[in-house]
Amino acid sequence: MARKRLRPTIESLAESVARLGLPARSVDLEALRTHLELPEFGAEVEDERVAGALRERAAARAFVETGIPALKRAIPALRASVAKDGGVGWTIRVAIPLLDAGRMDLRVEAAPEGEAAEILAEIAARNDPTHRLDALRAALTGAEAEIVGALRKPIDRLRGQILADLREVGADAAAYLEHMDRSLRSRAFRFGPRLARSLADALTPVRQRAKAVAREGSRLRRLRDQVGFGAYIEKFGAARRLNRRILFHMGPTNSGKTYAALQALTDAPTGAYLAPLRLLALENYEALRERGLRAGMVTGEEVLGEIDPTHTARTIETADLTRPIDVAVIDEIQMLADPDRGWAWTNALFGVPARTVIVCGSDDALAYVRRAAEAADESLEVIAFERKSPLLLQDEAVPLETVEPGDAVVAFSRRAVHENREILVTRGHRVATIYGALSPEVRRAEAARFRSGEANVLVTTDAVGMGLNLGPLKRIVFSAVRKWDGTRERALTNSEIRQIAGRAGRYGHQEVGYVAATEPTALEPIRLALSGAPTAPAADTRFFVRPDLTAIRSVAEEMRTNSLTEVMTHFARATFYAGSPFQPSALEEILDVARTIDRARLPIEEKFVFSVCPINRRDEIAMGMLERWSQARALGASVPALRANMAGELDYQERTVKLASAYLWLARRFPETFDDVEAIRQMRGRANDAIEHHLRETATRKAERRTRRVVEARN
Repeated sequence: MARKRLRPTIESLAESVARLGLPARSVDLEALRTHLELPEFGAEVEDERVAGALRERAAARAFVETGIPALKRAIPALRASVAKDGGVGWTIRVAIPLLDAGRMDLRVEAAPEGEAAEILAEIAARNDPTHRLDALRAALTGAEAEIVGALRKPIDRLRGQILADLREVGADAAAYLEHMDRSLRSRAFRFGPRLARSLADALTPVRQRAKAVAREGSRLRRLRDQVGFGAYIEKFGAARRLNRRILFHMGPTNSGKTYAALQALTDAPTGAYLAPLRLLALENYEALRERGLRAGMVTGEEVLGEIDPTHTARTIETADLTRPIDVAVIDEIQMLADPDRGWAWTNALFGVPARTVIVCGSDDALAYVRRAAEAADESLEVIAFERKSPLLLQDEAVPLETVEPGDAVVAFSRRAVHENREILVTRGHRVATIYGALSPEVRRAEAARFRSGEANVLVTTDAVGMGLNLGPLKRIVFSAVRKWDGTRERALTNSEIRQIAGRAGRYGHQEVGYVAATEPTALEPIRLALSGAPTAPAADTRFFVRPDLTAIRSVAEEMRTNSLTEVMTHFARATFYAGSPFQPSALEEILDVARTIDRARLPIEEKFVFSVCPINRRDEIAMGMLERWSQARALGASVPALRANMAGELDYQERTVKLASAYLWLARRFPETFDDVEAIRQMRGRANDAIEHHLRETATRKAERRTRRVVEARN
């Protein structure tokens, strides 16, 4: 008897689809059979099951076309893959930065589990990408935290290896980073129990290749640097004749790097300390005198101390590049990367004529310093410093109302500082105030009030991050983690957070430094900055420069022009060509001022001096004053002292101090024109006194008014 032939299941499915009113050709029958989990032959087909399966597959297609893209937009870390049968596989991608600023992200992928997997299945079944979306985000955030936690130790080891590589390749760090970035972007690691053990080994060949790429490009870069740096380096003849030795004291805030440098300076027969701020120059001038040295101080506005000092504290813009000395200390060397003032650190690094040059700063400046040493053919020794006291982030937010004595509350605008100050005074605190618009004298007086205990709380901007002695400061409290940088509002970088937070817990005053935030949302960025990836070297290690008087005069003679605007434009075109090791420092601002100063009939050298006068170029009143001063100089007239109303508001007094400082700066260069120096000094002193009085009295009056309003409201 012949065996009965089993009918192919897809024929039965075709008939069922037809009964449901659909053309058989419009349905992938094989995929439908797989979806229904039916055998290839002899299956019994029920129209109701087929109809349900078709609805499910249609919903799945719709989810693939619209739901998955919407969900990926809502949660970018999610990745989806669609199988032939329409099934969706999910992975979560976690980017772990090996360096800060989003550099060199390690990509790790894992399949969502538990609650996250359940929610994703529900979303797919409903084709509703908004279903339990907040719960999904929370579950995925927890999964990311677990992955990062499981890999913390191997990631820390890997970061240490990368930092060692960067120190090894030095000036060629950019090539190393580019290769590592490209390699890491091209692959993702699957999370599992073996990854923690194998991660470093898996990336060892990548690191070795990146170092090889950096070394391969090193010779060509050095040849280019010999050409590009040549004339610039050679103009510092006094420095070149000394066969200088460069020491890089590299470390974070509160690591003792500057203290060690100043000790070496004190022990030397002659030397100079080059400060980023007039306030720091003054503090170290006084420290040198206290140590019994014949000390002097030079800033753009004044000269103090001995007539022929052995040791001088200077603002870096006034560095003496002609007189040989034994030791020079260049503080905050990472300011090489500052677009406005970086030129002064460039000049000092290449040009200060000291037998030993000690530069102090953070590790992100290493590529700059090594490149400079190589270009000048000078020896470089890197001495790493570690923070002397631990720095701990508090887990809970600290509202302003719970701020304690010894705290510094940090904001990032003048207005926010005064608002914080008012709240703290209302709570009964004695508050000291520091922000950038205040003069060095007022900042110093306010810092002294905090150190002495006259004020028990400090409110400040990021001006606190550089140099002030704030002995009893035990805790930094961030009231914001975003700032306006002159062009846009942005998040603080990890480096900025570390610089500010590092001021807490000064060694010798506190055993531990604490960091906190007024808002819970600010805690995570701070946590990432303090415990996360180290600072990445600058991707662009070109040096900021600006022309000096010799260059200005030479170009003007060559072009046969007295227009500073034309000379500066030519300088930019001739110096900042493709492949140049230099980039312009605040060139656009100088050009804007040059267009104003060109209206005065002055020698071009004098026009240049006026163009770089330290004045607020965004202040129309200040710019108008600068133009009138240049016209007076052109006419041969003297410029009398400013008239000021000592009863004016705080912003008026702040402007008065800045204009007085600009007058004194010009008086050092044109004493016959700006000849009312003593009157200006007295006026600036009175304005500073008025500001200090205003800071105390205004906050007190506001607090009294607020208290009075509360009492009246209750009655």
